[in-house]
Amino acid sequence: MEAPAAYSSGGDRYRSHLAGEGEKDTVWRHGEPPTYDAVNALFEAERTQEWPAGSLEETVQNAIKTWEMELSHKTRLSDFKSVSPGRFSLSVNGGPALTGEETLAMGSYNALLTSPILASTGAYDAAAETFKSSHDLFRSAFPRGFAWEVLNVYSGPPLIAFKFRHWGHMEGPYKGHAPTGDKVEFHGVAILKVDEQLRAEGVEVFYDPGELLGGLLKGPKVASSEEERGEVALAETLSEAATVSASGADAPPQACPFRSSGKLE
Repeated sequence: MEAPAAYSSGGDRYRSHLAGEGEKDTVWRHGEPPTYDAVNALFEAERTQEWPAGSLEETVQNAIKTWEMELSHKTRLSDFKSVSPGRFSLSVNGGPALTGEETLAMGSYNALLTSPILASTGAYDAAAETFKSSHDLFRSAFPRGFAWEVLNVYSGPPLIAFKFRHWGHMEGPYKGHAPTGDKVEFHGVAILKVDEQLRAEGVEVFYDPGELLGGLLKGPKVASSEEERGEVALAETLSEAATVSASGADAPPQACPFRSSGKLE
């Protein structure tokens, strides 16, 4: 779910299969490979762990970053190098397993945030979002990117269990909520099943989406149209009138907001 800022034909120190002869026939979603300079800078400045080169932790961290890059930016599953062909699945919080094709069609955000509870509260409705709209939504909220790191690895291949942290700074709006500038982060655990070439066969993710969405909904609602601004102004007027009314006889007389010279406006 890390969000890059631009596109480039260069490689990346944390992600494989971005450039080189192996990618000459790859179909990129935006016409060219992405570059992760902005989110890499955020990752390096604020990560809590710096794993030794070649360690299991670094290997797992880079493998997941590579898988996320391919899922977000390659349009054909046949171009993926990080998953085992025909054997990949993704499950979130014990939900039904999605195939590779289903995950690619939905996009990472929709796959990770599919929940009737989230939809009913207005926090996020995966059924109403497309691949593009979901990515645009989070890129807008996190203009510097949405960084990801491995915190602990509990077991080695072929069944890798690990704990992770995901974070960004809400410096853009989210569904009509004003940016707060706050760091928004959540933690989770995952189980990654890999084949002999360390390609993903299945991923199970467990986390509390309320950690993420609660931070994004903290900012006040911002009116985006004349009608909404009128509704906000009316609500403020009614609130002020209710406060005066509740204060009783000691309050000075107030004009009714709906009357002028004794006539309804």
